[in-house]
Amino acid sequence: MTGETIDLSKTMASTDSKSLKHLTEVVEEDGPRGTLRVGDYLCPKCDGDRAYVELRQTRSSDEPETKICTCEECGHRWREYQ
Repeated sequence: MTGETIDLSKTMASTDSKSLKHLTEVVEEDGPRGTLRVGDYLCPKCDGDRAYVELRQTRSSDEPETKICTCEECGHRWREYQ
């Protein structure tokens, strides 16, 4: 560590993923929060396939995160534990 300032504004990242267009980051104060996932989750209430997914550490740090899902269509919320 030299203390030198490095400009990272023109850096580029590469990935092996073909497309990440189905992901949309959403952060709203009163509405759903998280990343919009299309086709990865089905709403248990209306069978909608578009859900906002937010990861939260709800248990101790050595336990996996909890996925809090919110259906875009009907607003139903559910949790998935791993």
